[in-house]
Amino acid sequence: MDAFEGLDIFTGHQRVGSLGRSQLQARAYVFNYFPAVAEEQAVSLTMPVLPDQYLFQQGVHPIFQMNLPEGELREMLRNSFQKTVQNFDDLSLLAIVGQSQIGRVRIALPGQEPEVMPGQSVQELKSHTGSEDLFVDLMQRFGRYSGVSGVQPKVLVRDNETVAAASGDEPEQITYRDATHIVKAWNPERFPQLAANEYFCMLAAERCGLEVPAVELAAGGRLLIVRRFDLDGRGGYLGFEDFCVLNGLATDDKYLGSYQDVAERIRQFVSPHRVHDAMEQYFLMLALTCGVRNGDAHLKNFGVLYDHAEAEVRLAPAYDIVSTTPYLPNDSLALLFGGSKFFPQRKALVTFGRRFCGLTERRVSQLLDWVVHGMESTLVDIADYRAGHPAFETVGERMLASWHDGIADLQGHG
Repeated sequence: MDAFEGLDIFTGHQRVGSLGRSQLQARAYVFNYFPAVAEEQAVSLTMPVLPDQYLFQQGVHPIFQMNLPEGELREMLRNSFQKTVQNFDDLSLLAIVGQSQIGRVRIALPGQEPEVMPGQSVQELKSHTGSEDLFVDLMQRFGRYSGVSGVQPKVLVRDNETVAAASGDEPEQITYRDATHIVKAWNPERFPQLAANEYFCMLAAERCGLEVPAVELAAGGRLLIVRRFDLDGRGGYLGFEDFCVLNGLATDDKYLGSYQDVAERIRQFVSPHRVHDAMEQYFLMLALTCGVRNGDAHLKNFGVLYDHAEAEVRLAPAYDIVSTTPYLPNDSLALLFGGSKFFPQRKALVTFGRRFCGLTERRVSQLLDWVVHGMESTLVDIADYRAGHPAFETVGERMLASWHDGIADLQGHG
């Protein structure tokens, strides 16, 4: 692949603009909409269709940075393509993975269309019992189709069996042309048993009343398979933007700001009639973050969904929730909470819910009790899994201890 000056940008199947390097400033990029693009085809809620160029000086624009691979996947792609791609920067990486990424934005070389992703049976992954390194094989096969952020190793896969019923009197089966699931692994030295850790955190999230994507442990606990929550049910994809994008920040700035800022952005971007429900969901997410001792709930771990840029906007389901203190005992919150990063107790959470989420004290107390219930009911599952899986014993014991501390704080007994 030779050096190139730009990429074509799609929303859904429509080509809407071009992204390229600035000719005037190093590390700066420009995006232009093509003529006669409709307002609902905007690439981002923060980038309405205008005739002017959009310039961003910290790499590619936040909406295009949002899904750039990090960590192990990025390194694998760099090693695979740097010999054939000149000037391997963010634009080069987008040329590789932008054809398949979270949300409805797609990217291709000028004049080309995004590729159809090859299939993979998710059921086969779930039942895999072999000893070979399954995830390394998945990385090699699907890494170039995996526009998904995150430091922990993960890839996108397109499940052969996932279909959606089309509208009409006689529904036909539509197969998604792009990924339907995220497959996550973990670094066994630094974060052993992280797949099981996240599985139980997501189980607690569902039990405390949060909307969550479907998640399953697979390959003997070595993988976590997550069904994408941006599937539109018609063979296409919803718009998705995380709070780095909504704040106009580069991915590297995901730890800047506060949970109060996130609440303010929810009011700004979520459709007015959905704000109250979004605030309740956000408060549940924040309380659960504190309860399970999740020190990585940064700006990229909250997002919004919409059908198109002129449609109603809603808060995205909860995702990427893990207990970090079993690995980092002195870990703290990723963003500021009341000027501090210490995990807050019940009284401070009640104040936050009233001041910044617009909830009554009675409702906040009820939501906190829901989180406690969700966590307590999941403690039983963690203990049972630990008893039957010796490799999980140490992490499981630490999770149980962290959760008991978190529950005590949520109940006001800390």
